[in-house]
Amino acid sequence: MAAAIPEELVVDPDAYRISRDPVLLVAHLQASLAINLYDDSQGVGGLLHLRYVATLNGKPMELTDNTLSSSVLLIDRFCKEMKKAGSRPQWWRVRIMAHSGTAETDEVAATVLDLVRAYFLDSTKPVSCQEFNKVAGVTIRTHAREGQLWTSGLVEQPKMLRARVG
Repeated sequence: MAAAIPEELVVDPDAYRISRDPVLLVAHLQASLAINLYDDSQGVGGLLHLRYVATLNGKPMELTDNTLSSSVLLIDRFCKEMKKAGSRPQWWRVRIMAHSGTAETDEVAATVLDLVRAYFLDSTKPVSCQEFNKVAGVTIRTHAREGQLWTSGLVEQPKMLRARVG
């Protein structure tokens, strides 16, 4: 008997999902990062997908204290929801996956990545951090209940899937 393929829940930029169910939480990273928290003692996992900074005409907008503080607030809400789901911070496995596709976003990415690392500085377990520089981006999948993590490069969609229906 073949194992059932878990349902995939996509986590949009500047959003998060938390689950105890056997689902895959998925984020497509392009000039953004993902924070994966997993409590193996409780079987609770979560994925936060955080954009580095808003863009205008394909160029990053100025990184301000307001932008950084709103990122910290989102991380804080994510962590509070993880606790509410029954996870315990002392058991969190923290994994950060970051993507920066262009040299223009590298400085902004480094600043936000430093902020995220500092947020989890007092973590009882080592914080894992991976950085990706693939032009097209990277897809992150994590099994919420079991904590496994997979990464793969984004590939262009076939033209027939991108055709406009109408």
